[in-house]
Amino acid sequence: MDLAQIKSLIDTAREKTLFRRLIKLVQVSVIAGVSYYLTRKVAAIGWQDVMSALPTTPWFYLCLLGMYFAHPIGEWLVYRTLWGAPVARRLDVFLRMRVYNAAVMSYSGEAYLGLWANKNLDLRKRSILAKIKDSQILSALSSNSLTIALVVLLFMSGKLGIFTGADPSYPTYVAVALGLGLVLIPLVIWFRKQILSLEPAVARRVFMIHFSRLAIVVGLQVASWSVVLPDVPMNIWLVFLTGQYVLTRIPFLPNSDLLVAGLGLTLLSFVDAPPAALAGIFVASGALAQVAHLAVFAGLTVRDILRKTPPAIMAETKVSAVETRS
Repeated sequence: MDLAQIKSLIDTAREKTLFRRLIKLVQVSVIAGVSYYLTRKVAAIGWQDVMSALPTTPWFYLCLLGMYFAHPIGEWLVYRTLWGAPVARRLDVFLRMRVYNAAVMSYSGEAYLGLWANKNLDLRKRSILAKIKDSQILSALSSNSLTIALVVLLFMSGKLGIFTGADPSYPTYVAVALGLGLVLIPLVIWFRKQILSLEPAVARRVFMIHFSRLAIVVGLQVASWSVVLPDVPMNIWLVFLTGQYVLTRIPFLPNSDLLVAGLGLTLLSFVDAPPAALAGIFVASGALAQVAHLAVFAGLTVRDILRKTPPAIMAETKVSAVETRS
């Protein structure tokens, strides 16, 4: 390898490092901006009022817990179908995938899953990527179908203007979410043999797992709101639910949990309920999601460290014994 090639490799490595740092800076900046926005919104209501209005019913928190674990369990069931026994006892992989997707950026969890599978499964890279791609297409198909149905229902109820009028960016989000759905759904149906590598029976099973998980999350979401504020009409919860799913269909939005919490605070004035109580619901949901991400990630990291420590200590002990005998 000559000097010019070495210089080219160094320049390429520098460019990649700079790009990664730039992406990280953008992520941190957006999350900081959203956090500041949420802080200002809650401060306008009054921190003391919000804290005193946090939901007290345990059903609210049980619903949040169920919603949090529904996604990784659903993904785990999907990849047990696709990859079989090697992932049967690896729910931890899909918990980490959940953290990356929700707390970092959309699809970063799939990138992590691909790297993990390439390292730990006896499968070709092409097969790994094909299965992840198929699962994501079928997941997007179910999510986009639900989002379109929610937008249509909200439009028919006459409440769509509440969501689109709450923030200048929301009409764009609705247009993007609808556009993606209206393109993706017929595209997958018409060209499923060319797009999907799965057998039809397997594809249907994977789709049903994704759809069932989604139905469970929607039910728990509405239940978590209704147990706290049972007097709020269902069509108002439909506004929140539609807005939430529209946001989750926008690719590469950082930290969707914080954005959904921001949506809730933005729409406070449209609900005939105590602002502090509503703020308590969305602050609790957003904050507890972040706490759950941190707890899951930290817990799994500590577990991995503890699992690796005994062999390391044994290796050092053996080295010391050899040196002593020498």
